[in-house]
Amino acid sequence: MAMKRWITLIAFFLFTQGIAQAGELITTIFNVFESAKTERLLVLSGTDGRIYKTHKSEANLKYFKSYLGQVVKINFSENSKELFINKIELATTAEVDPATMDLNHFQYNQLREFAPTDLQSMEVATSIFDDMLNDGDRRRSQCFKRAHMWAFDMWSKANISSQKVFIFYTQRYIQLEEFEWWFHVAPVVVVKGEDYVLDGTFMSKPITIRAWQNYFIKSENITCPIVSNYQDYSKNQWTRLCYLMKVPMYFFSPLDIENRDVNNMPRNHWVLEELQDARRAYKGYEETYEGLDTGKPTITH
Repeated sequence: MAMKRWITLIAFFLFTQGIAQAGELITTIFNVFESAKTERLLVLSGTDGRIYKTHKSEANLKYFKSYLGQVVKINFSENSKELFINKIELATTAEVDPATMDLNHFQYNQLREFAPTDLQSMEVATSIFDDMLNDGDRRRSQCFKRAHMWAFDMWSKANISSQKVFIFYTQRYIQLEEFEWWFHVAPVVVVKGEDYVLDGTFMSKPITIRAWQNYFIKSENITCPIVSNYQDYSKNQWTRLCYLMKVPMYFFSPLDIENRDVNNMPRNHWVLEELQDARRAYKGYEETYEGLDTGKPTITH
């Protein structure tokens, strides 16, 4: 009887192996979490929306989470409609179609290339400026939080990729003027190849970066060089009075720029916790930005 049962099990194993299908997929890893039903990890694929499975362990969880937001090649087996991962590795550039990989803007994606949207007309830029959420009370919010929500609104509601411009005041300027801030920031849009600042708190319309700079530096005779690296500002506090930096819309605060340039922490994605924090810049944010809620407490600064 025991021998008969063993033969049956072998036959079943060979049969199931026979119907299993192997495959390979280039995808992004959208998320990884543990199953509550089985001893498996669930790996969410960004390209096809399917769930690929592997054995649950602390080591596996850490290993697969290291691929979050990255483009990978998965070798898998399909058995009874379940997809089991045999091997996962980073995909090479030659293997990837970038158009299919940019699905989750809340995860870093090494293939994502940022390009600001050209609005093509000042009428469009002015209409966007007029529609920007602004409750008029800058005393209870910080400029970087307002700028972040304005940029997010343009992206989420109108599919517009914008930039931000930071003006950084040097130690020299702060000492001379006994100034209250060390930086200010606002969104920037492109109109027929030219940059315009949308600073809904201080301005009544879109203006050029130079006009915006002159307003905040209180002079038309001072030049604030446009630099590309945070250290060009941080290490030159006595040679200039101010510096300007343009960055993609995803950057929340100066710390993100410093992390990119000093600590090699790239940023080409939104961070949910930052948006949850930034939305507090507006009255009634719970209702206006209800979609950003996760049921967890938001961070505060």
